[in-house]
Amino acid sequence: MPALPLARGYSALKKGFTLTELLVVIAIISILAAIIFPVFSSVRENARRTTCASNLNQIYVAFETYRLDYGGQAPPALFGYVLGQGNSCAVQAPNMDQLPNNEFLRHYLKNSAIFQCPNNPTNDRGLLGTAVYPAGHALAGQTVREDPFDNSSPVKCFYQANSYDTGRRLDTSQLELRYTLFWSNEALNGVENQLNGGTTTYGLGYYDPPVGGKPSDTPRQLGYRKKEPSAVITWCTHHRKFTNSQVNKGKDDLVLFASGNVARFDSATLTDNPYNRRP
Repeated sequence: MPALPLARGYSALKKGFTLTELLVVIAIISILAAIIFPVFSSVRENARRTTCASNLNQIYVAFETYRLDYGGQAPPALFGYVLGQGNSCAVQAPNMDQLPNNEFLRHYLKNSAIFQCPNNPTNDRGLLGTAVYPAGHALAGQTVREDPFDNSSPVKCFYQANSYDTGRRLDTSQLELRYTLFWSNEALNGVENQLNGGTTTYGLGYYDPPVGGKPSDTPRQLGYRKKEPSAVITWCTHHRKFTNSQVNKGKDDLVLFASGNVARFDSATLTDNPYNRRP
């Protein structure tokens, strides 16, 4: 009996792909993956940035509530810190989640997770570290201490999971101060005057001798009770991108202002004079 015509077709189907066809399919899949994976990564990063902005908004509400409760005075820290032993932060400290909620903004924000950016790589919520003052602060590069003018004073130890009192310095694990009550000196006030187009004549600042508030100082500092909406409360640097330890340009930093506004700023620019930024 002659073979059915379908048998010949079935035999042809069993041959499968040729090598050329297989390579074409692999190439198409590779191209699609190259297109889709960055999109997924961007979507995830945007979601983490949105969560970070939400954290900052909640911190602002707590910050304003604290000020109302304390006659316009800003808190010494957002989440808080513990004092080290001399120059060491190798001290016994409770986990962030175990601290009592009766200090600083913890009294108003019961969930300590609000103080941690989703991009913060620190998983150990009990890990402490020292911090230095950032560029744009009158004490830039110095270690943050209980008494900034006494090198024998104990260092302030910040929780590394706390993303808004401090943040990472460049792409290292070293912490850098973010939230501060005062940051000015005469040179930084000169930058303020330039940014204001010469409409202000700020002179000696808080950290110029004698240290303390001065009539010639910029009011854009949280330590002064008169609220300046353009004053910087804090900013998050955990969304930055780096190339060879250098900060890439791009609006990857989130800045919280005393107006309650959360704005995105170029990371490379913010490393120089963060407290001089405007909403």
